[in-house]
Amino acid sequence: MTYAARADLEARFGAEEALDLAGMQAERIESALADAAAEIDAALAAAYRLPLAGGPWPRLVGVACDLARRALYDDVSSAEVDARAERARSALARLAAGEEALLDDSGRPAPRRDTAAHRGATPSLTPDSLAGL
Repeated sequence: MTYAARADLEARFGAEEALDLAGMQAERIESALADAAAEIDAALAAAYRLPLAGGPWPRLVGVACDLARRALYDDVSSAEVDARAERARSALARLAAGEEALLDDSGRPAPRRDTAAHRGATPSLTPDSLAGL
């Protein structure tokens, strides 16, 4: 699943920049977007049920575009491009930690994984309550 399309990348940064970075190869743009989606999935997999149903996910569109843009620059990029990619990775960390809500375009939250080991009342049988028996 990809979170952004070529049109999203072009809308944010311009079609000319995207094609220049891709060396006029449209499939290179698609590859960068797929790599960005894989990075997003890896960052969110422990916290969210993947693949995300519904959507689109506006926050992830921006993150995917920033990561794909950085990937298209290969080894040399501007400080702005690097900073945007770093902010995107920080946003993923905040989303995974639950510090920022991941909302779809209708404002509905993404389903999180149940990470709690125990739900419900505190158990009445504990090592302390059983001591001396």
